[in-house]
Amino acid sequence: MTAENSFPFVRELNELRRGRGLDATDLHQRIGPCLRAACEIADTDQPAAARHKLVLRLTELCGRLPADLRLAALAALGLHEEAAGEFLDRRIFWLASVLDRDPRTARRRIDLAFRRLDELLGAPDQNRDLHPLAGWYVESMKAMVRLDRDPPDLQEERRIVAEVDELDELVLSFSVPAVPGSDPVPDISADVLFGGEVVEAKQVSASHAQFIMRLPSPLRLGQRHEYGIRFAPQRTSLRPYYVLTPLRRCEKFSVRVRFDRADPPSRVWRLNGVPGRVIDDGVDSGDALTINRVGEVGLEFHGLHQGLSYGLQWAFDRSFDPRED
Repeated sequence: MTAENSFPFVRELNELRRGRGLDATDLHQRIGPCLRAACEIADTDQPAAARHKLVLRLTELCGRLPADLRLAALAALGLHEEAAGEFLDRRIFWLASVLDRDPRTARRRIDLAFRRLDELLGAPDQNRDLHPLAGWYVESMKAMVRLDRDPPDLQEERRIVAEVDELDELVLSFSVPAVPGSDPVPDISADVLFGGEVVEAKQVSASHAQFIMRLPSPLRLGQRHEYGIRFAPQRTSLRPYYVLTPLRRCEKFSVRVRFDRADPPSRVWRLNGVPGRVIDDGVDSGDALTINRVGEVGLEFHGLHQGLSYGLQWAFDRSFDPRED
């Protein structure tokens, strides 16, 4: 078996990296059969649709590579915003300067990155949960919930990937279900820490708010962007859980909750992809979590499914059941 047959995607990626890479005007004519199958590109797809599918799939897989290989692959394919539009030799020299290596080493790094992409492209992908109208998806999200403050607050940091060209606004949602018998109307504020600005806030219901965040500049298809935001619900009491229920694709989610050490919960348990009704019922999953000595619990999830909830729930066994009137 030849090396070419051993790495069929490498041959096709090497063809795509020539010239302007994925910015080439004849890109749709240069996409090989293996990449067409892996990216679900049909013969009837228009050139723009073929490019869209290819860029999204390769951007996603590059995100799974180590930092140096990710940079090498993005630069070689013309997907890195600082290297896009340049011819291959210039992109290689750019990569070499960023890596502080000579161009020969940069080329070897590209070759290694393409071999890793070959492995990923050839592997079955059972967890792709795409929403074609989303416009963007979440590559990673980190959340910090402070329950040792009054009122509590939530800080999020997200890395997103644009699924369309000229993406300039994001619609962000946040829900704070009320404890029965408590104040029915939340006053949820949002403060962007970096990466954008809130230009509109809308109270959709008594427990749900939406915020429109304008980005610093429009994103191109496949471009990544990071932002941080703080949500602060003005409530006297909160339901005893924190979950993310993704309505769009989300690849990685980590959360850390800091409890009030003067009044910690007696039990904390993991919620790993459960329906919302399970949370409402307040049933202990049996996947117990331990609060550390500074009052924190941390969790991480991968390959989240849309419509299911991920996070943690807790109970104060001495207190009343919040599900009862």
